[in-house]
Amino acid sequence: MSRRSGTPVEGPAPGGPYSHAVRIGSTVAIAGQCGYLPDRSLVEGVTAQTRLALDNLRGALESVGSGLGDVIAVNAYLTELDHFGEFNAAYAEYFDEPFPARTTIYCGLRPGVLVEVSATAVVDDD
Repeated sequence: MSRRSGTPVEGPAPGGPYSHAVRIGSTVAIAGQCGYLPDRSLVEGVTAQTRLALDNLRGALESVGSGLGDVIAVNAYLTELDHFGEFNAAYAEYFDEPFPARTTIYCGLRPGVLVEVSATAVVDDD
C-alpha cells in the first residue's frame, strides 16, 4: 500500500518535519492540530483555539480524502484542567453521535498554546 500525505489548503504549514495528515489505505492519522492561523499566529482563548484546532483537523482530514465523520479516535491535550468545560462545549460542535473515542490529557504545550488535538480516522472506500 502506498502512503500519501496532505496539508490543509487554508491552514498553517507544518511547524517541523512532519505531515499534517498521512493516509495508508483506509487508515488516516492526523498530527496534533492547534489554534494556529495560516500565518502561524495563535487565536486567543481556549474556545477559539479549540474551534480553530478542529477546523485545522478537518482540513487535514479533507486533504487526504477523509472527514470528521470518519474519525474513530481523538487525543486532546489541554494545558489547564479548568479549560475542560469550554473545550468540551466547542468540541461537541464538531462531532455527531456515535462520538469518536477520546482521551484528554493535561500537559505542557508550546507557549500560548492552550489545546492540541490529534485524530485517527478510517475511510469507508465503498
